[in-house]
Amino acid sequence: MKAELSQLIALQQTDTTILKLQAELNAIPQRRADIEKEFEQRAFEFRAIETRRDAARAEHARLEAEIAETRTKAGHADRALMSSTNEKEYAAAIREADAARKHISELETKVLEQMEALEGAEKEIGEHAPQIAQLSAELEEKLKAFEEQTRTQADQLTTLRAERERMAAELPKPLAAMYNRISTRIRGGVAVAEARNNSCSACFMSLRPHVMSQVRLGEEIITCDNCNRILYYVPAEQPQQTTAQSAK
Repeated sequence: MKAELSQLIALQQTDTTILKLQAELNAIPQRRADIEKEFEQRAFEFRAIETRRDAARAEHARLEAEIAETRTKAGHADRALMSSTNEKEYAAAIREADAARKHISELETKVLEQMEALEGAEKEIGEHAPQIAQLSAELEEKLKAFEEQTRTQADQLTTLRAERERMAAELPKPLAAMYNRISTRIRGGVAVAEARNNSCSACFMSLRPHVMSQVRLGEEIITCDNCNRILYYVPAEQPQQTTAQSAK
């Protein structure tokens, strides 16, 4: 039975590592987003300049379109002036033409302002370019390292799952079924726990003296009366094995 307990402990350690790796792989989108968010935070000032540049460029284009439209209206007013047949039509055409030309003048002033804003933003972007290039290089390096780590973890997960299947197949079927039943029922999948200081190290409940005695002997499968996990004991003179723990 002690050999089977050792198999159960090894299986539990493998399952715990698998769960940890799977959780890390599941968190890939968030981890990548965190890396990119750090870059955006450091490049905040540069992004603000880019926003100003883009806004100035868009406003410049809008003003140019409005100028073109107003010039068309002015042309219509000029033709109406030339074709007017009475004083009323003449006065109306004059007012429309004057208003159009005045509006064009105002728009052209605004165009110059937007051009200045655009040129200023472009200059600032040029000044920040070396810093942004460095930040971009750092981002690329971090993402590359992250992707390499992800590939390594995925390979480890594949290897561990194959090893896990082999270990589970070597267990007696009743014992394997018992382990699987406990691990699927308990949060965190921890089915095997060390009995330490007369307590279950997973749920921290005290063990009855005769239960602790049986666990020490290791001659049969003993479960915790509280959480039903399979218990094992590591003698004080032996190096203590790493165990996975979970909350109740």
